[in-house]
Amino acid sequence: MLKKKSLWTCLILMITLLQGSAMLTYGELPDGYFDQMDGNTIVGWGWESAQPNTAVPVRVTITNQETSQVVSEFTPTASIYRDDLKENDIGNGNHGFRIPINWDSLPDGLYQVEGYVHGKKFANTVSYAKGEKARAEAAKQAEQEKASESAEKTAAPNLKSLGMFRTTGYCPCRRCCGKWGGKSTSTGAVPRANHTIAVDPKVIPYGTKLMINGIIYTAEDCGGAVKGKHVDIFYNTHAEASNHGSRSMEVFLVQ
Repeated sequence: MLKKKSLWTCLILMITLLQGSAMLTYGELPDGYFDQMDGNTIVGWGWESAQPNTAVPVRVTITNQETSQVVSEFTPTASIYRDDLKENDIGNGNHGFRIPINWDSLPDGLYQVEGYVHGKKFANTVSYAKGEKARAEAAKQAEQEKASESAEKTAAPNLKSLGMFRTTGYCPCRRCCGKWGGKSTSTGAVPRANHTIAVDPKVIPYGTKLMINGIIYTAEDCGGAVKGKHVDIFYNTHAEASNHGSRSMEVFLVQ
């Protein structure tokens, strides 16, 4: 009888460890993220998961892409409260920051904004183009990235099934997004049909590419009702979102 109990204890422990490993693989949140730039203000958040309720300093650098020279550096403490951070379990929500930047003081060119928390880089970077030449170059780069993304979609992707998820649809209207209707996603990206999905970032990290029903989407948004194994797919119109309804669909990780 004792041997049977020990065997069951070992099995339960193995299952628990395997589940924990899966959460580490798919559930880690980034240490920092830039939102869409607000005029002459750099907006974002940073935290330390080991100290979820402690405001931490972040380091933000602005680099001239042509010369690779760091032209500005800031070290604010990320301590501004934000409802969206609290709702998505980013500590106690007091992890936002806003940095005023005088772009007029810098020469024309393309600039890249990067952030760090305790030496670990943010999950994304943002760019700023000053001057006509720089804006034209930025537009050219955007076209090249779009073409590259299109080529990625046509190439045969390496897929791994994550199992069955509940899928729903949403659009930019206020019925779907409330006060956030018509605005950018929670990551600062502009939502696009056949591209943007809302996820639970504790299960699917931002930036993850998923294939659903043959279409490759990018996890760029979240929602108060999107929890666990649930994906909300962005549509251009409310009619399309409503037509999707609630469906159980197999979701594949694009590796």
